Amino acid sequence: MLEAAFADVVAGRILLRAPFANLLLCKRIPGAAWDKARRVWAYPATPRHARLIQTSIPCLEASDKFAELLTRRTTTPEPPAQAPEPQPAVELPAGLKTTPWRHQIEAFRFAMERLVRGAGAVLLALEMGVGKTLVALMVLAAMAARRILICCPLRVVPVWQQQIERHLNLPLIVVTLDDSAGSVANKKKLAEEKLRLAEATGRPLAVIINYDSVWRAPFAEWAEKQPWDLIIADESHRLKAPGGKASLAFKRLRSRARARLALTGTPLPHSPLDAYAQFRFLDPSIFGPSFAAFRQKYAVMGGFQKKQVTAFQHLDELEALMKTITFRVSKDVLDLPPETHVTYECDLSPDALRVYRDLEDDFVAEVRDGRITAANAMVKLLRLQQVAGGWVKTDDGQYHRVDSAKQNLLADTLEDIGPNEPVVVFCRFHADLDAVHEAAKAAGFQSLELSGRRDELKRWQEGEAQVLAVQISAGGVGVDLTRARYSILYSLSFSLGEYDQCLARTHRPGQLRPVLHIHLLAKNTVDERIQRALDRRAEVVDSILKEIGA
Repeated sequence: MLEAAFADVVAGRILLRAPFANLLLCKRIPGAAWDKARRVWAYPATPRHARLIQTSIPCLEASDKFAELLTRRTTTPEPPAQAPEPQPAVELPAGLKTTPWRHQIEAFRFAMERLVRGAGAVLLALEMGVGKTLVALMVLAAMAARRILICCPLRVVPVWQQQIERHLNLPLIVVTLDDSAGSVANKKKLAEEKLRLAEATGRPLAVIINYDSVWRAPFAEWAEKQPWDLIIADESHRLKAPGGKASLAFKRLRSRARARLALTGTPLPHSPLDAYAQFRFLDPSIFGPSFAAFRQKYAVMGGFQKKQVTAFQHLDELEALMKTITFRVSKDVLDLPPETHVTYECDLSPDALRVYRDLEDDFVAEVRDGRITAANAMVKLLRLQQVAGGWVKTDDGQYHRVDSAKQNLLADTLEDIGPNEPVVVFCRFHADLDAVHEAAKAAGFQSLELSGRRDELKRWQEGEAQVLAVQISAGGVGVDLTRARYSILYSLSFSLGEYDQCLARTHRPGQLRPVLHIHLLAKNTVDERIQRALDRRAEVVDSILKEIGA
């Protein structure tokens, strides 16, 4: 049973007796003062404060005097001391190169108030595509943080460096520890080297690493000894499992950080219980130190030996507690541009890279020897593109998998988008369409297809599945995919016209929400050459031949 709070009016003051779980809610009400002797919160006895208490505190019981205060109209001006303070203008941090949108400024204001004057922890629940990375970098700059640890999914590690270079003009030393850095031992060594450089030059250091490496030895032991000014957990829903290795690592890191910032568009991707481990990292006083107690409070247990969650309870209280350090921005904010592009990259495995390099070396040699032209180059480029997607087509027309990097990248991306958003994935080859279905299944989503072999568009438009795998040649003119605001380009056509049509399938009349186009590229492959040509609005095959022959 949820413990009730009680409000009364005594000697010109509102006295509020509330359970410990409402501590932060009580503190946030203007004019709050803790009466240690009576163990109650005291507030000015004004109708305004009564209404704030009524709307802020869950399960509130009240005396007749408090109820009478709620109905009273204010007939005389309240004393100046009781008036709300004017909202100060936000001073943007020095070194910021980008002008933030209005909702980003509000998120920044919220974050700084709680990081500087609160418990040093904030959750920015900004949906994908609305600019949470820029807000985090504004916080980083405003705090003048000297040691920053940024943890994120592997595919996002290089994106953070790109965003830092794009948005900040600071003497920041950045070390990106993705797969190109080698083993976890090498990642620790690189971080140590950059730390020594930062200390010698007096410059701040940002260490960017993926979740699957941050908990592994020897990096974990090193990180847990460092005094971090700011730890950023990007896509923090990755920490949702209380017993997960990354989640437990962040539990240990919490005490090493002066400030903690979590970023995610889907803080509760599967259930309300997903909040616990994220808040354990941010501020364990909000939900307490025990997951068992948290689950007992907010979940209804049933099933075999009452060990299965059958329902949830007290969700209003859970939401109220989350709100104390959470700033939410949905995709419907008004000052977003109509469409945005983002690129995620993956590395081919060594075996797949050897296959790719053999084909590429032959192709480059033929181009430079003048033995290949635009007329016959397409076949060889198609083979390179297939290997970049993880497939080799043999002479008998069968596809054989040589790599899963891009498929895993897709599954990773779908998980971050979350289970409630429709997604369109554009592909060129049947093997890629098959990979989309496998990735969707791995992420726990239903998928349908629009291609030369299947037409399930109507079923997807009616909501039967979240993911629609679209063959580029079938998803062109006249196809309305505006149910989705996320379009993922898994493999690209060489046609600029078909590329534009793909983008226009979700961003067209009937689309009421901002659109995010996500490009998945295999690093150091023809994927990057194709994307560069399309970005330049150039003819793809000719552009690649000129690039190779230069």
